[in-house]
Amino acid sequence: MAQYRLHRDAIEHYADDLQRQGGYDDFETRLAWDCLVAIMGTNYICGLYDRYGCTDAHITTLAKRALQQLREQG
Repeated sequence: MAQYRLHRDAIEHYADDLQRQGGYDDFETRLAWDCLVAIMGTNYICGLYDRYGCTDAHITTLAKRALQQLREQG
């Protein structure tokens, strides 16, 4: 969560651009995954699969929740 806070302004700007761009099935999922990859990196994500046996659904929930908490802290 702390990593997300450091990038709050960039996330908000990217979200606006992404929404204008379109080309995705689910905006929230796309934004959550794009931010997760950009901020935490693929090694971190792969580690979640390896260490905890997570699925994409688990990680999507984690990433969406982080963005939701960021918005709530406004």
